[in-house]
Amino acid sequence: MAQYLLKLISKTKPAAKFSTLKFLWKDTLPLVLIVVAISLITNIFMSQPSDSNSDFVGSEKCGACHGEITASQLNSHHAHTMVRIHEITDLMNSLPIEYFDETSGTKYRLEKSNSQLPKVDLIASKGSVVEKLELLWGLGAGRKGITFVGKSEKGDFGQSRVSWYQKINKLDITTGLEKKPVDVYDALAGWMNPAETEHCLKCHMTRNTNHSPEIIKVADAGVNCERCHGPGQQHIQLMTQGQKDPSGTITSPGNLGSLEQVYFCGTCHGTPPGGADLRALDHAMAQKHSVRFPAKRLVLSRCYNESGGKLKCTTCHNVHENLSLSFDQNCLSCHSGMDSLASPCPQSTNDCVRCHMPQETGFMTHSEFADHWIRIVSPPENN
Repeated sequence: MAQYLLKLISKTKPAAKFSTLKFLWKDTLPLVLIVVAISLITNIFMSQPSDSNSDFVGSEKCGACHGEITASQLNSHHAHTMVRIHEITDLMNSLPIEYFDETSGTKYRLEKSNSQLPKVDLIASKGSVVEKLELLWGLGAGRKGITFVGKSEKGDFGQSRVSWYQKINKLDITTGLEKKPVDVYDALAGWMNPAETEHCLKCHMTRNTNHSPEIIKVADAGVNCERCHGPGQQHIQLMTQGQKDPSGTITSPGNLGSLEQVYFCGTCHGTPPGGADLRALDHAMAQKHSVRFPAKRLVLSRCYNESGGKLKCTTCHNVHENLSLSFDQNCLSCHSGMDSLASPCPQSTNDCVRCHMPQETGFMTHSEFADHWIRIVSPPENN
C-alpha cells in the first residue's frame, strides 16, 4: 500500500500533488490505518542494533576473521565521521585559520592550544570580549565539512558556529546556525543540553554511551562494524565454538529487503516518510532541503517503487568503502535489453545520474548533494 501511494504520487504533476494527497487521505482511510500499524511495526524492528556495553568487542576483533573488509571499512568515510581534532591532518597543517563574520562582526580564530597536549581552540572575539571553545571532536569526514564539538570555559557543550570546509580550506558559518548571535558567547557555538548532545552525536558513533563528549572513548567514535551489525561478542563466542551459522547473533543489513533497508539506513540518512503520512510525503517532495537526506527522497522514485525490491541502498552503495562515482551499470541492469524492467533512456547510456539524480546546492555550505528522487528532472536539451 505504501509503495502504491508513492507510485501514484510520483506520477502526479507538481501542481496537483497536494490535492492527490488529500484525496488519498479521504478515500483510503481504512487502508491507511493498516499502513500506520505496519509502519509502527517496521520502525520497531528496524531500529538500530542493541548497544549493550558489555557485548561490544571492537572492530579489531571483527578483523580477525573479516580482515579485508574490516580494513576497508576502517579507512572509509563512515569510520571517520567523528574523530579527535588532532587526527585531522589537513586541518592541523592549516592552523591557524581566521574568519570574520560580517553579519555579527565576530572574529574567529582556530589555533593550537597553549597546552602541552595536542589540543585546538576556537576563539571568538568582538572588541574586547573574547570567548573560547576547547574543541573535542570533529564531526564529518571532510568530504563536505567538519563541524566541531567542544566545551566552553563555563563548562557548556556545543557545536561550533563555524565549520572547516576542506574544499576551500577555510572556515565558514555552520549550516543551521546562520541566525545572528546575540553576543560573543552565543557566536561561539550552538549550545546543547545533554539530550541535544546525544541527538547530535548518535549518528557519528558506533556505540552511543550517553557520556559527555569529553569522556567518550575513541573506540566508540565513528561508524564502524558494530554500529550496523550489532554487538559482536555472542557471534564470536559461537563461531569460536565451531558453529558455522550462528543465526540471530549478528545483523546483516545487506540482506534486508528494500523497504526494511531504506528505513535502517534512514535512521541516520533521513527516515523516509511513512506510507500513511501523506503530509510528510508532500513535504519530502516540496522541500528542496530534503535532498540532504537520500533515504527520504529515494522512496519517492518510480525506480524504487516499481523495481520489485531490486533497488535498495546497497544496490548502488558498498557501505564498507568510500562513495563510488560510477553508477551506470546499476541503472542499466534495469533499463536495457528486451527483458528489462523499465524502458531504456533514449538520450544516453552514460552518466545517468547527471540528468536523473542531479547535484543540488544551497542546502549546506560549500556542499553538493545528489538528489535521490530518481526521475526526469527537466526535459532533455535538444542537440
